[in-house]
This record gives sequence, C-alpha cells and structure tokens, in this order.
Amino acid sequence: MGLTHNLLAPFATETAALAENLAHSVVWVHGGHGHGAGVIWQSDGLIMTNDHVVARDRVTVELEEGRRLAATVIARNPDYDLAALHVAESNLPAAPIGDAKVLRVGELIMAVGHPFGVKSTATLGIVSAVGGATWLGSGRNSGRRFAASATPKREWLQADVALAPGNSGGPLADTSGRVVGIASMILSPGIALAVPSHIVSRFVAALPRVQKLAA
Repeated sequence: MGLTHNLLAPFATETAALAENLAHSVVWVHGGHGHGAGVIWQSDGLIMTNDHVVARDRVTVELEEGRRLAATVIARNPDYDLAALHVAESNLPAAPIGDAKVLRVGELIMAVGHPFGVKSTATLGIVSAVGGATWLGSGRNSGRRFAASATPKREWLQADVALAPGNSGGPLADTSGRVVGIASMILSPGIALAVPSHIVSRFVAALPRVQKLAA
C-alpha cells in the first residue's frame, strides 16, 4: 500500500497541476442554443472553439476567474467544426500550443471543459489514433446526434478520454500541458474526436486575411 502510494503520488501531483494550469486558458462559451468551451489561443483576445457551439455571431465568454466578456465570431470553418472568437481584451492567459503530428498512440492526454455545466472539469485518457479518420454509424456533439457516414474523411485526433456536452471546443492537452487538439465530437462512449492542433494553427494563420475582409 505504501509503495503503491509512493509511486503514484508524484503522478497525481503532476496531473492535478496540469489540470489547474490548463483551466486558466479555458473559457466557457455561451453561444445561443447551448454552451461549450473555448481555448485562449492568443493573449490578445483570440479564442478558438467549435463552430457548432456558436449559433450567433456575437456570444459571451466567461473566463476561469469568473469575468464575462462579449465576443465576436470572426471566422468559421464548418467542415472542421472550428470557429474563431475575438474579445477586446489583452494579456489573457493563452494556452501553450503543441504539435499533434508528433503524438503517438498510447500517450496520455487530458481534456478540460464544462460538461453539463460543471466548470473546469478534467478527464484523462490516451491517444487512440491519429491521422485521417472515417467511421460508420452516428455520433454526437453538444448532445445532438448526427449521421457520421455522410462526413468525408478528414484528419482527426482520436482519444478514449471521456467527453460530454459542454466539453465541445475545449482543449485536449499532452502531459506537458500543450494543447494538441480541440474537442469536437463523441462517436460513442470512449471514442472522442478532436481537431488536431496543426489544423487549428493553419486556420488561425489565415485569420488576418479574414479579419481584413470583414472590416
């Protein structure tokens, strides 16, 4: 008993610190028909979430500290279920961004979100698959079912981490606390898909052009 505790205690301490640090960069998105999570991608007010989380172009985000800010949807990519939000705020606690392309199957991964309205909930799992994914049957995001067989093959990060309505748009992070994906959908219990971080970064790289057109 004592030996087992001594072996697991450092792991438990590191896991708790990871969840606490990651939560600082996770917002609660109130988007119209429901709620979800979002990741502070840049300290100057850029927040990434899922397209299905934001029904309107103007939404409200709640910071981990409890402060609420008005946010504007500045770009969407429904194919990858991504949306970029902007808040008129600076010096926000941006999340460190990792590279999903270097992940290996079996690596530990953590999700943080607000499932069923419970703020800053953390769950732990492993990377199940990386790369292109196709699947049969149906899935679920934000509690709504969809026919997955109609969705074309795309690059996803698959994990066995537990997700629920309210996790959508939140981060999946590696053991160093770097965001490697944005939680998107639940195919079945124990099978969750996230948009890989390099896909999100590619979307973000095009935002200055998008913002200029919208101005």
